[in-house]
Amino acid sequence: LRSSGEMAKQMKVKKLKNLKTLDSKTRASSRKDPSAAQNAILRRYFLELTQSFIIPLERYVASLMPLQKSICPWKSPPQLRPFVQQDFMKTLEKAGPQLTSRLKGDWIGLYRHFLKSPNFDGWFRTRRREMTQKLEALHLEALCEEDLQQRIQKHSEVETVDLVLKLKDKLVSGDVAGGARCVCVCVCVWAGLKVCVLLPQTQAEKQHLPLRPGTLARLREHTEAVILSLPEDLQGILHK
Repeated sequence: LRSSGEMAKQMKVKKLKNLKTLDSKTRASSRKDPSAAQNAILRRYFLELTQSFIIPLERYVASLMPLQKSICPWKSPPQLRPFVQQDFMKTLEKAGPQLTSRLKGDWIGLYRHFLKSPNFDGWFRTRRREMTQKLEALHLEALCEEDLQQRIQKHSEVETVDLVLKLKDKLVSGDVAGGARCVCVCVCVWAGLKVCVLLPQTQAEKQHLPLRPGTLARLREHTEAVILSLPEDLQGILHK
């Protein structure tokens, strides 16, 4: 597993990179068209203002992410902590917009209005979904790092079957005939023609989880190995 420090770095706010581009555009356009130069200046101003406003929110939301060490392969992924407006407001005193903006004003009042608006609801839903997907991906990767064969030796057949069902639930999508999306995979080339098959998408693929390459393939291998360790009658049931 990656360290909690790496996760924190991934969740940190990324500064906007196109400010320098605006600078160069401003200088170039000022010699040709004064109105274009003014537009560029205004764009830069509001870009910096938006950045100063959103950074404290991003920083607080990132703190709602559980530590990576709290992710256990044998338990469900941990839940994000709730967004508490009062707690967020407390962070503004030392880590508010004043760190990046010289503009004076009622920042607290602005945040209160924003947190009650539909715009905040849409923004937070998107961020929450992204972080939940990250937790799900880290949980799947943690499962791939475990020695499942050694694990099931310490458990009953009932517990092993339960583990297989949970793994299959993460991997298997709905029936192709039922309208589930599929992935076209080239399996061979014969007589100059590509022979392809349709494989149903896994739940992880449908959710666009940020997984490391090979994670799903390894999880499939682990699942199959666990199934083969069970009696033949159970293997037949689980392979259906």
